[in-house]
Amino acid sequence: MARYLQIGKVNLRLSLLPSLLLSVVLLHLSPLVMGVENLDASRTAAVLEMFVALIGIILITPINLPEQNKDIRDLVEAKYTSITVILLIRLIEAIVSLAILIGGYIIFLRLNHCSFPQLQFYLGTLAEALFVGGIGFCAYSIFNQIAIAYMLPLVYYIVSISPGRKLLKDFYLFSMRYGSYREKFYLAVAGVILIIFGLGYPYIVKRFLPRRYLKNGLV
Repeated sequence: MARYLQIGKVNLRLSLLPSLLLSVVLLHLSPLVMGVENLDASRTAAVLEMFVALIGIILITPINLPEQNKDIRDLVEAKYTSITVILLIRLIEAIVSLAILIGGYIIFLRLNHCSFPQLQFYLGTLAEALFVGGIGFCAYSIFNQIAIAYMLPLVYYIVSISPGRKLLKDFYLFSMRYGSYREKFYLAVAGVILIIFGLGYPYIVKRFLPRRYLKNGLV
């Protein structure tokens, strides 16, 4: 247990902290981009879905970024502690940070006299953040390119802005503004699946498709 706590401490300082600080900066910019005072439920949902949920991309997508360098990756894989365990520790820290930041922002909105169902909006925002972050994390695991990992969830976000409601249906990102929470359940489940697949994909490829794995440098 002490070893895992030490891994978490090192990860918090070297890996998570930059993403955490960037997320805090983004949340502090929200009053400049979108009003956050005396909002009704629909406008509050717009702030949470179109702005706050984006920190899921920032916190979850780069979980395995330190291993982008093959030499570092080989060194980590040679250690006694499995790289899967290390990634799980990073993932837990990222999700806990995500939950705390969203919760803090919900309190901030209430203090600014916004009227909305707090628990539903908190869970809905967290579900969306997990989904878009899961897209980025899964994409990084498959393509091993951080640019693609950030681009794909942003493309999904852009698609949701215009034709998304009819096109994406149950996986539409901005459903809370219309008073619908069903979509958030699907997003949460899909986000968890994407994250699990992202964790397992490199090892599935390495075990069952070793030649392709080595040739394409997927991990």
